[in-house]
Amino acid sequence: MQSLLKHKQQVPDIYTQSVVYKLKCPDCNKAYVGQTGRSFQVSFIEHKNAFKTNSHTSNFAKHLNEEAHSFGSIQNTMKILQRQTKGSHHNTIERFYIYAEYLNNNHLKDEHTIFPNIIFEALLKLHQP
Repeated sequence: MQSLLKHKQQVPDIYTQSVVYKLKCPDCNKAYVGQTGRSFQVSFIEHKNAFKTNSHTSNFAKHLNEEAHSFGSIQNTMKILQRQTKGSHHNTIERFYIYAEYLNNNHLKDEHTIFPNIIFEALLKLHQP
């Protein structure tokens, strides 16, 4: 009886959380890494609107339009890399994943300046299969 009366904690909707995310081009698999302190879904819609209007407010949308690539669904295009509250940790985590994509020659060429980072490289080597 007690288990029936206990307040069940709701599983949060992954699309409404503050996250570091990756957008993957469905045609060439190049990746864009970003972060949002708002809803994950809102960021996806913003990228999609930039794609539809050929706006340069999204480097991911710019890539798709310049290469005549398609825009996939949220499930096939956008992936949560890590949930994290907004702040300096969020920025570091985003830079780490950008660097990882860069080392794999998979990152979209955008305005980010990527500097060699021995700490990130050591962490990536630890997680290689």
